[in-house]
Amino acid sequence: MFRTARRTHDKGPAAEALRLVKVSRTYGRDDSAVTALDGVTLSLERGTFTAVMGPSGSGKSTLLQCAAGLDRPDSGIVMVDGAELTGGSEAELTRFRRGRIGLVFQQYNLLDTLTVAQNTVLPLKLAGRRVDRGRAREILTAVGLGDRLGHRPEQLSGGQRQRVAIARALVAEPRVIFADEPTGALDTRSARDVLLLLREAVRVHGRTVVMVTHDPVAASYADSVVFLADGRLAGRMHAPTVDAVAERLAHLGDDVTVGV
Repeated sequence: MFRTARRTHDKGPAAEALRLVKVSRTYGRDDSAVTALDGVTLSLERGTFTAVMGPSGSGKSTLLQCAAGLDRPDSGIVMVDGAELTGGSEAELTRFRRGRIGLVFQQYNLLDTLTVAQNTVLPLKLAGRRVDRGRAREILTAVGLGDRLGHRPEQLSGGQRQRVAIARALVAEPRVIFADEPTGALDTRSARDVLLLLREAVRVHGRTVVMVTHDPVAASYADSVVFLADGRLAGRMHAPTVDAVAERLAHLGDDVTVGV
């Protein structure tokens, strides 16, 4: 069963949206073993927008997958919104994700047979929750798709598909939204629109966004950037700018730290 952290106040979400304590994850065995995460400790406050960056193989996608309950760490503790994910069954993890976590991927993960409106409310149906179609229309209108409710994914541009994915993540009112390279397949203008929507999810809707990206421009939309190198934390930057992030990426690994 999930264990809930003791809180100062019983009502409302936990002050920490995400907490990792000495989280490690290794793939393979013996000589072929690859350590993707090596004792990562990290704390993120709720209502923040954090970018996670690092070179290929640094462990950033593994961190996101473990934090979102999509993969299990070999050791350590993962807590989302005050609840510990480590130790729960697969069914419990699935229910938790549907209730408190929103997911946005580079490839959108929309069902081609469903309309924009149907794709958006799908998480509510899967969770057995009441579907408020009026609320879904409001969210789709807010992301610029109010006139595309009956369209199918094949009738949309890449940027529009990603907006559907963001609307789908928002409709369940999650505590935390995890986004894995959400602008990786988009043109510059569509990428900017998607990043503004993610920032709005934080500032207007009060969500917490954790975004994996390789792009310094995308990272500059976040409140802070967490850097990874060789599966370990390699620093943190607040109020990032494009130039500052690019400069830091060029020197990753020079002074890998134990925790942030």
